[in-house]
Amino acid sequence: MLPGSVVFEWNGETYYDRDGSLYKNLSTETNAGVQVGRVDYSGGMATLASYPDGTVNTATIQAAATIGVGFKIDAVAFRTPGAPIRQGSLQLTAVRVDNGDIITATADFNGEFDTAEVVGSIDVTTGWCEIQFTDGTDPIYVIPQSVRYNCVVETSLPLDAELIGLDPVRLPPDGKVPIYRAGDIVVITHTDSTDIGTPYAGLIVALDRDHQAEIVVEDSAGALLASDQYTVDREAGTVTFADPLSLIDAESNPLSAPYTIKDRVEHMSVLSDVQINGDLSIISPVPWDLPASETSVSSAVVYGDLQARVKNFFSQKVWDNGDPNWTDYREGDQTTAQYNTINYPVEVTNKGAIYGKWAIIFTSSTAFQIVEEKLGIIATGSTTTDTAPINPEAGVPYFTLKADGWGSGWATGNAIRFNTDGCLAPVWICRTVLSGQGTETNDDFTLQIRGDAD
Repeated sequence: MLPGSVVFEWNGETYYDRDGSLYKNLSTETNAGVQVGRVDYSGGMATLASYPDGTVNTATIQAAATIGVGFKIDAVAFRTPGAPIRQGSLQLTAVRVDNGDIITATADFNGEFDTAEVVGSIDVTTGWCEIQFTDGTDPIYVIPQSVRYNCVVETSLPLDAELIGLDPVRLPPDGKVPIYRAGDIVVITHTDSTDIGTPYAGLIVALDRDHQAEIVVEDSAGALLASDQYTVDREAGTVTFADPLSLIDAESNPLSAPYTIKDRVEHMSVLSDVQINGDLSIISPVPWDLPASETSVSSAVVYGDLQARVKNFFSQKVWDNGDPNWTDYREGDQTTAQYNTINYPVEVTNKGAIYGKWAIIFTSSTAFQIVEEKLGIIATGSTTTDTAPINPEAGVPYFTLKADGWGSGWATGNAIRFNTDGCLAPVWICRTVLSGQGTETNDDFTLQIRGDAD
């Protein structure tokens, strides 16, 4: 029987075949109906699971078509009507010749079909698809006219520069930016675990590898053991527990056994080749034997040498607290008094400095407020002592102004303006989420700042 060709009447009802399923009471507006049975195309048998009461009369066939015996296939190849195809959107159905069952399969996000009845793949870039119907050993034959598919074809729309915040001429036509390209630097990462039960004072644990990027100790709940309760030799790959030893976290809360040492190794390399199927080649071998299922590869944005600095230092005679001016140039007259930046420059460190605009606003001839554009008033100071406001995140000063650098003649309302740059480069992160129903409850990524101190 040809799929979709059967129409018959029985006991006052009309039944329609749709890919092996029988429907009745079709709506002329929506074309929807009530599924009441199945059709076995190979045996020519219609089976009703729901039917009206009464005498069983002979069915009247209104339409039916047959195909030649032996007209069956176990593989198909086709190109979708458009490309590229959204990943994971291709769905395929077919009707088996032997039992009339409907085969269904959906491509995964790598474009692969791998079910108990279907294997194959689709190239989402070109829309070319190759499918085989098999149980893994023998072919499964299907009716060729029953093979159907649906997919989502993607199209590129012009990007609004105001919406995305940058000139779209810098982006590829489809808005997708590759994260791996030949010549780029990547970081290969793997974290291993070593169970140690309950550590004791003076215990030395030699790990199975060395030259780790990080080594930490966790308890049974994943809480970190206080860092002062052990020392690590990352070059040798060893952990030595303190003597005496307290099994507590950084806030002195007690921890519980068993304990685990987690060590992370990292390897930076340059990509020599990038394939469209996701295969990456690097120019240098990885120094460890890492399991593929537990190892991550990350792209890296390289900035070169960076350091904190001070810039745009100037004084201003009047600072209007009602409308602070954070421009990088003086407005109005400069002050008579000056700070000696030649002999006593503003000191910054890579650990404490931030990207900020600072104002030292005098409230008397010697006292002043320390103000940052976004942080507000963070401290007060005096010309008689060194000024070093502490960065709470780093535990060291944002900057240091020496007391010996202050000249005389300061007055209320005078101000000094300067900017500081941190040692980390600013990064813009732009994520694009396709419109549609959400499929993931939680979606996240990890961003890590890496560097070497000279």
